[in-house]
Amino acid sequence: MATLAIVMSGLPASGKTTLGRAIAEALDLPCLDKDDFLERLYETEGTGDRVHRRRLSRRSDKAFQDAAETLDTAVLISHWRPRGGPDDTGTPTAWLGKTFDTIVEVCCVCSPELAARRFVARQRHPGHLDAARGHDGTLARMRSLAPGYPLRIGHLVEVTADGKSDWPSMIEHIKARLASLDLR
Repeated sequence: MATLAIVMSGLPASGKTTLGRAIAEALDLPCLDKDDFLERLYETEGTGDRVHRRRLSRRSDKAFQDAAETLDTAVLISHWRPRGGPDDTGTPTAWLGKTFDTIVEVCCVCSPELAARRFVARQRHPGHLDAARGHDGTLARMRSLAPGYPLRIGHLVEVTADGKSDWPSMIEHIKARLASLDLR
């Protein structure tokens, strides 16, 4: 039996978690979110500066990967390292092709401006240090990351995540795409 990863990609705050969890529920698949691993580390090791956050983020990348490698099929949510992006940002992707026979990348597409507004407005664990950049710094970061998405790993399904999205229709579109693949 083939193994399958549905990899949720896109800018931070582009809708990856919301849509990824909805896909997992609709398809009755396990869902792993790298932020869950990272936030558990914040709870046990505390929060700190950017260096501390980056160290915990790399450790959570490894725990996330280890958990994914135990599954035959999963929805995987993370801020993946964008194509051409620096080595110190995002979850690496090289291991995905060694772990799963089939990868379907669901890329949540939204403008850097919308992603920045969402990012600044959202409430996450304080360990993420989201507020440290402010809106202008966040927007500059989103603009620098945007050219790196989609990741171009596996079969690509792009969805518009502009806040007016019809999640049920998107899930049906993704189901149809999965049905068109030979996943034996």
